Amino acid sequence: MSAGAFAPQPIWVVERTCHSFHTIEANNGLIAIGVLPELGAKIVSLRDLRSGREWLWTSDRLPLARHPYGVSYIENADSGGWDECFPTVAACEYPIGPYRGTPLPDHGDLWTQTWSSKVERGADRVEIVTSCLAVAVPCAFSRTSILRAGAAQLDMRYEVHNHGSDQVAFIWSAHPLLRIEPGMALEFPTSARFSVYSATARTNLPQRHGLHWPMPVRRDGHDIRIDPLPGPDADVAFKIWSEPLAEGWTRLIANDGALCMRFDVGEIPQVALWLNAGGWSGIGGKPYYNIALEPCMGAQDSLAEAVTLHRQFAILQAAETRRWTLAVDLETRRA
Repeated sequence: MSAGAFAPQPIWVVERTCHSFHTIEANNGLIAIGVLPELGAKIVSLRDLRSGREWLWTSDRLPLARHPYGVSYIENADSGGWDECFPTVAACEYPIGPYRGTPLPDHGDLWTQTWSSKVERGADRVEIVTSCLAVAVPCAFSRTSILRAGAAQLDMRYEVHNHGSDQVAFIWSAHPLLRIEPGMALEFPTSARFSVYSATARTNLPQRHGLHWPMPVRRDGHDIRIDPLPGPDADVAFKIWSEPLAEGWTRLIANDGALCMRFDVGEIPQVALWLNAGGWSGIGGKPYYNIALEPCMGAQDSLAEAVTLHRQFAILQAAETRRWTLAVDLETRRA
């Protein structure tokens, strides 16, 4: 080996019980992840081992717990980490076809399910394969989380299969809740244009559609700067989603590194953002301070509105399988 050459560290994986749940942890010497198959394959940790930064937010008030299908996510399970939302994000009724009128739960079908899991080890990678069946629609959903030797990157490989005899309309959103600090910056492609899904009563955005980042935000008649990110005393919260993008990336920048998501817009056409700078809590009390940076398919958050109002959603034909990938790079900055 030549002087200065880099030898990737081996990848280790351990399966253990943590917080009373089966937990799969993987570590390649650069980044580490933790996955809970029993809680919707929630990713509970995404940590940069070089800086020590934990990128995922965790609630200090809502503990990790199993919940029955159909309960409110925001009232019971908004505990942090990374969840998958399918076939809707907001609770609604399935809008068309033979499944019309079927209730779709808050944050979708998947987060209350116990997913099957297996770990596949290769010479230079570890793959955590997790899968489950949706309830409201006849679909099988899987996500494979991949760590490679020598790469500070988490690769996500998705697959959804319609095993029914009728087509299925859906929207999908990755839902990672991220830790933030005052002064962090968000980046999107300059051509990205956003629509507003929701905002708290005290949060005012100038228009509902055609917004570009950073958009002006006002609270109680006062301008609130959102680039760089404000502190938890800003008392604003809103959800926006993009029109189809020309470039597939978004980045959250900290003083010691960045989290960058990259994707093919032919597979994942959009990105959404939930920004909560001390403006909202679904359980009352002190508002949360976090964001969700969400590559997605379709108009957010309601499948019913995506189909009937915005006409931006995905379709799975009977017996069809759709696949897509998402890369999460953890970048470092050296002093």
